[in-house]
Formats: sequence, C-alpha cells, structure tokens
Amino acid sequence: MQFKEFSTNIVPQIEHTLENELAKSASVAELQEAMRYAVMAGGKRLRPMLSLAVIQTYGLPVNEYLKVASAIELIHTYSLIHDDLPAMDDDELRRGKPTTHRAFGEDTAILAGDALQPLAFEWLTDLDQPLNDAQRVQLVIAMAQAAGGAGMVAGQVLDIEAMKTSAVTLAETQAIHYHKTGALIAYALQAGAIMANANEDIQNILHDFGMAYGLAFQIKDDIDDYQPGKIESQAYPTILGLSETVVALQKQVDLAQSLLLKFEDITGLDKTLLASFLDYFTETLEQTWE
Repeated sequence: MQFKEFSTNIVPQIEHTLENELAKSASVAELQEAMRYAVMAGGKRLRPMLSLAVIQTYGLPVNEYLKVASAIELIHTYSLIHDDLPAMDDDELRRGKPTTHRAFGEDTAILAGDALQPLAFEWLTDLDQPLNDAQRVQLVIAMAQAAGGAGMVAGQVLDIEAMKTSAVTLAETQAIHYHKTGALIAYALQAGAIMANANEDIQNILHDFGMAYGLAFQIKDDIDDYQPGKIESQAYPTILGLSETVVALQKQVDLAQSLLLKFEDITGLDKTLLASFLDYFTETLEQTWE
C-alpha cells in the first residue's frame, strides 16, 4: 500500500474518531466547543497517520488503534492554540480561520489548550484500547518526553529566544526544529512501534526515522516559502543558501531511507507504506532551484 491510498482511507476515520470522542470531552459547553473548534480546524493528520502506518505495516487491525493514535493530535492542537496567543506568535488566522483566542477569547483558548493536554493522556490509557498496561505506560512516558520540557515545549522556548536575535546559527535552528517539530513526529513513529509491541531497538529506529522526517519537513517548508531577497533569520535558505538547503533536505531524506532499510532488514516487514511518506519531498528535490 502507498501513502495516497492509505491516507484516503485513514484520514476520514481519524476525523470521525476525533469528532466523536471530542463530543464527550468536557462538561462545560463553551470549553468543549473551543476544543472542538481547534482540533477540527483541518490539517494533514500526519502524526496519527504515521502511528497507524506502523500498525498497518505490522499487519494489525488499524481501526482498533484509532483513538490511541489520534491522541497526538490533541497535543499538537494544544501547542498550536498556545503558539497563536498574543504572548507568543500573536496570530489572528490559522488555516484561513480565526485562531482559537480570536474566536473564543484568550482565557477560553488557554483553557481549551490546558484541557486538550490531559485529554490526550486519558485517550492513551483508555482501557478499551487493545493495549496492555506496560504499553500504556510506555506511551505515556514517550508522549510526556516528546511534548514537555525536553521536547516540543523546549523547542518553543528556543524559538522565542531565537526571535530576539538578528542571526541564528545552523545548530541553533536545528535544535529548535528537532524539539519543536521533530519530537512529536518521532513520538508518532515510536508510538506505533509500542502499540505493535516492537522491541526497544525497533522503537529507536522508528523514532530516529521520525526525527529525520521532522527535520526534512521543516527544511521543505522553508524551501517552499523561499522568496529571493526575503531574509528570515531562522530559515534554512538564509543560513545555508538555497542550493545547500536542498542538499540538506536530501541528506535527511537519505537518512530516513537508510533507517527504513534497517527496519526492514531486522523485522522482515515490508517498508513500502512507511517509505511512501517520503514521497512528500520528491517534487521539491526534483525541482530546479536557482
């Protein structure tokens, strides 16, 4: 199976799961509506798809893991709500719609984010999921590490600090993106391995694949946003130049591919579906850049 077929099939199921579960997420109507507004505002649903792609690769019934895999979207959404606040990025629009604090007020937006974070852990530990207690504990620890002060939140702090300076080094930019973007994507792959009851070595391989994918994702985003003469201190084309940025993207894609080869060699499983997620970068890499 390839990415297009998989996503066409699985994204509507993720959306349905999020919609249904969020309907019983809070006891106060305004809070529930703000939570739903933020989560259901669209997006690729990349992170739960990656977890479920691992499940599919192991031949397990994907539909039984939808709720636990979708928990990561709650963490991702809470981070977006808080990132958009006036105290941080001060954005008025997200995906063409008013940001949550513009639609519901800063107070309700903050609380909606606060409520989404523990809800994610509630979903991970739901006893109706086909997981044993050890797997639930592993998922909770992995998510906490990826989302907290050693992961996504650390990345946001580094990002804020970097915005106060006129020049940012490559190492500083990579540190921001490894934490802010890579950590949750890496978690998604590791979580799929935990759900599939894979051993620690396989979890680490898939985690590292996720880190390479996350950094490639950010580099591609910077290339796509590139405009000659436009200077953005944290953007890879500003730091490396456009041609070297494309080289950096290729290096991350190559690293991701090598990790999947290792995964396939150790497990004997078909890596086709996971490898097809890397097709996202093909057009950018094949384009002629000047």
